[in-house]
Amino acid sequence: MTHDARDGREPVPPTSLRETGERLALAVSEAAARVPGVAFLRPRLSDRLRGSTALARLRPGSAADRTPAGVRARRDPDTERWRVEVQLTVRAGHRAVDVARAVRAAGERAAGGLPVEIAVTVTGIV
Repeated sequence: MTHDARDGREPVPPTSLRETGERLALAVSEAAARVPGVAFLRPRLSDRLRGSTALARLRPGSAADRTPAGVRARRDPDTERWRVEVQLTVRAGHRAVDVARAVRAAGERAAGGLPVEIAVTVTGIV
């Protein structure tokens, strides 16, 4: 459990943090996918291997199975802010910087009031 004795807040169970992170990552990924100019969210290596039978046997029900491709959400225990990393590919004809800014804004709206910092990395243009 996490607890900050300085402010007297109640401890937050780790499962609640994990579930909040999963929901946040999903909401941000859905918002990012709707932004004009986003070709796709970049899958991580674990996403690419997800279909592997061996990996499925080793890690059934793992967080990797529930986390959307291209988005990672982590909570900073010191600031209690969520850091969401989005990796995406932009469609040709769209300025990468404009798409990244739009994804950041859409992600902040999708966070539903949670304190977030959204970092967008453009990994390619297709």
